[in-house]
Amino acid sequence: MISPKNFVLALLIFASATVYGQSRTYKNQIAVGFGQGAYNGDLGNSWFKPREEFYGFLSLNYSRYAGKSFDAMLTLTSGDYGHCRDEMDPLYWSDGRPVLNMLSRLTSGVIALRYKFANGYLLHEDARFAPYVYAGIGFNNARNNWRSTRVNVGNYASLNAGAGLRYNFLKRYNVGYNLGFNELLSDEIDFRSDGGNDMQMQQSLSVGISF
Repeated sequence: MISPKNFVLALLIFASATVYGQSRTYKNQIAVGFGQGAYNGDLGNSWFKPREEFYGFLSLNYSRYAGKSFDAMLTLTSGDYGHCRDEMDPLYWSDGRPVLNMLSRLTSGVIALRYKFANGYLLHEDARFAPYVYAGIGFNNARNNWRSTRVNVGNYASLNAGAGLRYNFLKRYNVGYNLGFNELLSDEIDFRSDGGNDMQMQQSLSVGISF
């Protein structure tokens, strides 16, 4: 049986196989994807709850090589954002107002800096498997979904952070998974302000090309 030490060593060697992903050779990357958003706010928390209704979104990402360890990123997403009241939740708040579902069409733009673990220090800069973390700021526009008026329409700034993994399967092409978190700098989007700021979690898959 392989020892844990040898398993980790073999994994790092495999992950360091070169395929020429986004690097000094190909400094730009565009990726398109889709995913699911999840709400966390005064109406409840739907993060990592598979029975929650599906709130999908589309994404477009552009990143620019800024060095062995960093990329600059611009990400645009547009899709549904909301929360459906659970059957066990009360019908009315303590002040007598009804507990209603929250549903909106949220369009967001995020500027971020991405730290790459495939930077020549931890993993080879051209590794097949390229994990990363990132942080940035966002601008979010919330408007009514055509089926609902349950959102406080307007523009909201946000703090954004997340992590992901990119797999470079061809010389310039890759697929990726991203897990992102968005904290609005407001507690008003769901018409409630009983606790902390409203948040969103996004999980997405993407296909990208470097050039």
